[in-house]
Amino acid sequence: MLTRKTMKGYYILVPTPSTKDGEFDEKTFRSNISTLADAGVDGVVTTGTLGEFHTIRWKDHQRLMKAAVDEARHGLKVVVGCSAINTEEAIMKTKYAQDAGVDAAMNAVPFYQNVTKAEAIKYWKDVAKACTEIGLVIYNNPVTTKVLLDAPVLTELAKIPNMCGSKEIVGYTPLAGFDHWMNIVNANDLSYFCCDPILPAAFLYGARGVTSENYSLRPKLFMEVYKACLDKDWTRAKKLHYEQLEFTNFVYNAFGLGTYTWFCVLKAALDNIGIIKGGYPRDPFIPVPENVQKKAKDAVMKKYGSKLGL
Repeated sequence: MLTRKTMKGYYILVPTPSTKDGEFDEKTFRSNISTLADAGVDGVVTTGTLGEFHTIRWKDHQRLMKAAVDEARHGLKVVVGCSAINTEEAIMKTKYAQDAGVDAAMNAVPFYQNVTKAEAIKYWKDVAKACTEIGLVIYNNPVTTKVLLDAPVLTELAKIPNMCGSKEIVGYTPLAGFDHWMNIVNANDLSYFCCDPILPAAFLYGARGVTSENYSLRPKLFMEVYKACLDKDWTRAKKLHYEQLEFTNFVYNAFGLGTYTWFCVLKAALDNIGIIKGGYPRDPFIPVPENVQKKAKDAVMKKYGSKLGL
């Protein structure tokens, strides 16, 4: 069970691979978790946006949880997204994760109809009351939920014993600026995780960990940025981070960002140059066409080929 004291380090966001006909590719998913465990990262996070919690069938979600727990080793922590559009469904999913041995459930508050901050607090208290033997992680994603949980709300949620921390998406949306990060990080003792775009700045201001969706494209560089932050070598961290951002932008643009949904682009990139595989997205999302993928792979390999891999 994850706690706010043990929630720290480098966590990787893992896609949910599907076959061309939309079936959950459990074999590839297991291989992905195994590869990341052997790579020495601290944890994996499944069934968030990249993990397509919004498209996966419940029966496959159950298989995914069991597979992730089965393949975890070397101290790898497993965090599973259990978001839902209502509290009852979220509790059902989180209870299943608890019984499957998952370390923590990462949930966004119910969406479609925006919830108030008071309703967000009630939601989390209800989930925590029903699921006491699993760590809880807030997925503070205002793009999905249309509500940003601010410092006063997060401080109230910090009173929940098994609340570990929050995955923040500062750097990806104007709905959550860096001022939000600065306001929350010292407001309570929750563990706050940043994303790739603001890693050095977030660690300078108290981040305890990172959730990276792009690590698997170029592991060595991404880990070097993180280690420079741990060493407080901010000059090196800044230099490497610029290189990381330049690389990421090149890859995403090559694989069709702007024409295809971002996680479809990342899945295609992982299939071609990553250490794990993305697989097909599920309907209604459109995969990047094979001819676009081939051209993109050629471009990336020409520019970065010798720098990829573990």
